[in-house]
Amino acid sequence: MSILYSPPVAAVINREHAAAKIQSEIREKQRQLAGASHGSADFRSSELHKTHYLSVGPKQGRFLYSVTRASRAKNIVEFGTSYGISTLYLAAAAAENQGHVIGSEYHPEKARKARQNLKDAGLDSLAVIKVGDARETLSDLAGEIDLLFLDGDKTLYLPMVKMLEERFHPGTLVIADNMERDAEITRDFAEYIGRTDGNFVTSMFRFKRSRFSFSIVIN
Repeated sequence: MSILYSPPVAAVINREHAAAKIQSEIREKQRQLAGASHGSADFRSSELHKTHYLSVGPKQGRFLYSVTRASRAKNIVEFGTSYGISTLYLAAAAAENQGHVIGSEYHPEKARKARQNLKDAGLDSLAVIKVGDARETLSDLAGEIDLLFLDGDKTLYLPMVKMLEERFHPGTLVIADNMERDAEITRDFAEYIGRTDGNFVTSMFRFKRSRFSFSIVIN
């Protein structure tokens, strides 16, 4: 049986998805009543980024786990941990690949909750969550990166890839969330990884409320 479906891991994942769903439904109702759009906010100071689940759904999580497991990725990096739902999926795959996850989360409160979720699932030895600006916390990584998952502030997708690109190798996977909803914000990033004369081959996968870009490094 996959570690993903073991009782401790499944219980935490189900608990966190349920909490995220409730919060999302409340937020959407409030948005509709206020007649406001989703808009954009500074991830460093907005209440949304400080206290809300901004995480993948179950289908996206299983996709992350499956791709990580199938690619046998060992050195996994995550930009934008939030409360750690995606980290749980990545860490479950890392456990079976004999690998590890290094995550980065700007807000200390979220990082603490993510660490507790990993501990509750019995996966805390497989993931390190660094706190602060990822342009600093992930700047000194050692070794090659097998898989990079981008799910933090969208304006930083391109800077993050450019910063970490020297640690990519042929076969490195780069997966980015919210490519459709934030298309204007991620335009430069999408153009960079979508260039036919570049080092990436990229495809898009649509989920119910989001869209992933899925890139593989070829050079």
